[in-house]
Amino acid sequence: MERGIQRFWGGALGVLDRSRRLRVADLLVIAGIVGLVFALTRIGGEWAGIARPTVTIDLSPRALPLYTLFSLSRGLIAYGLSLGFTLVYGYWAAKDRVAERLLIPLLDILQSIPVLGFMPGLVLALVAAFPSGNFGLELAAILMIFTGQVWNMTFSFYYSLRSMPNDLQEVGTVYRYGWWQRLKWIELPFATIGLVWNSMMSMAGGWFFLMINEAFVLGGHDFRLPGLAPT
Repeated sequence: MERGIQRFWGGALGVLDRSRRLRVADLLVIAGIVGLVFALTRIGGEWAGIARPTVTIDLSPRALPLYTLFSLSRGLIAYGLSLGFTLVYGYWAAKDRVAERLLIPLLDILQSIPVLGFMPGLVLALVAAFPSGNFGLELAAILMIFTGQVWNMTFSFYYSLRSMPNDLQEVGTVYRYGWWQRLKWIELPFATIGLVWNSMMSMAGGWFFLMINEAFVLGGHDFRLPGLAPT
């Protein structure tokens, strides 16, 4: 009886000790969730906000975290679109020999078009399409960043799939992998190094276009966005 009581209290104390050790981790998780909700709320409020004829930029240091959030969100959304485009377009071009003859030259032509040449038209068109809010202006900024990120990522993924060694291709044949299993277990791991490297280069290129978009003024129209560039 006495041993049973000791085991009970020992187990209870052990659970209490573990709960105390997890308390810091729980607080960090809660803080992360609260921060994520706050970030999504502020970003959504900026996208759905009323269109402003002029933008007032707060130059105080306390505004930098919020402006950093806005700039970072634009770059990350554009990168997500670029990565999705890369996986679909690059895979299609690498696997379909007929489509490859059209897709790769088309991609080469698109990357050679000066981005700044169609930027004013794109901004004016999207602002006119969404005149009551900031959605069009934010969308234009993301599309411009997308054009600065996507091309080298897509070429990298395409050439990785086309240059895959025969022994890796035979692995998929031996294990009778379907297309999804080949992509998940063989092709994506093989292309990851090049894709990561070109992703870093793309984020650097996208940062350049992000700065241009956030500080864009055309004639007497103020198309600036709250972010790091205008500060």
